[in-house]
Amino acid sequence: MEPAPPNGEPPEETSPDTTEPQPELESPPEPPSPPKGFPVTFSGVASFAETGWGRLLGWQFLMALALGGAVLLVLARHWAPVVDSAMAQLPAETGWRNGTLVWPDEKPVELGRNNYFCLIVDPAGTARQGQLADVQVELRREDWLLGSVFGYFELNYAPGDLPLLREELAPWWGARRPFLLLAMGAAAGALVWLGWLALGAAGGVVARAVAFYVDRQCNYTQGWRLAAAAQLPSALLLAVGVLCYALGLLPWMGLLVLVPLAALVAWAYLFFAPFFLPRIEAIEPNPFDGEEEETNAAGDESEFSEPEEANPFQDDEDGDDGA
Repeated sequence: MEPAPPNGEPPEETSPDTTEPQPELESPPEPPSPPKGFPVTFSGVASFAETGWGRLLGWQFLMALALGGAVLLVLARHWAPVVDSAMAQLPAETGWRNGTLVWPDEKPVELGRNNYFCLIVDPAGTARQGQLADVQVELRREDWLLGSVFGYFELNYAPGDLPLLREELAPWWGARRPFLLLAMGAAAGALVWLGWLALGAAGGVVARAVAFYVDRQCNYTQGWRLAAAAQLPSALLLAVGVLCYALGLLPWMGLLVLVPLAALVAWAYLFFAPFFLPRIEAIEPNPFDGEEEETNAAGDESEFSEPEEANPFQDDEDGDDGA
């Protein structure tokens, strides 16, 4: 028993705390954030199947810009100086007439050369120059040769006449040189962009086939986007390779070896990325659905069935039998 307070008042009774802790409401799970960044993983490539075309086209544009810029660097640093040197050594009048080169003599002339590009004029076609650069163009009287590590290809001049005067050609090239180089770089980027879309349309069939056998969700549009996105890592590899070639860090043969390697990388992403698509959820049938339907059907029949009418002659027949 608690002692009374000194003023004589009874002690206050303390009621126990009857408040119960309220359960905390769980917040709904946040929706997954859209994937970001460059797709360097199989799951990153597979995410393009779930997103729209805008994300894919944006990354393709950046890769086409990078690859076109690397090609532009090769042309500006190594090919354009050879053309500048050739312009200074052209005769006063040249060109071709009726598909034949117009040149004042038969003496071979090296118009310009470096390790990347070489331009030679050999009207008689008697000199054996050999492979002097990665890409070599040799002008002869009746045709011209395009040489590389793949061999020499004989090509004919365009039909008709094309007179070229040094006094007009050199200023024309000097004034339009940056725009022509920029156009060639942009054309290279546009061509590879169209190639990626075409390969995506064809590779979408492969992506759908792989997704079908591993029970993943993938329609035709999703397969197209996934296959096109599978080209992005290989495009980055090619862009870096061309850039290293332009800077002299990678030889011509190394760049050529990089091309099939990039194709293998694209095929690897195309094959393994469908494994990271959402799985197809199989819905199992409810074993009690049939019983419920039968019960409901029986109840409906009993509810809506009409009662049988009594036979009015039944009593008369019973009376006759009794008599």
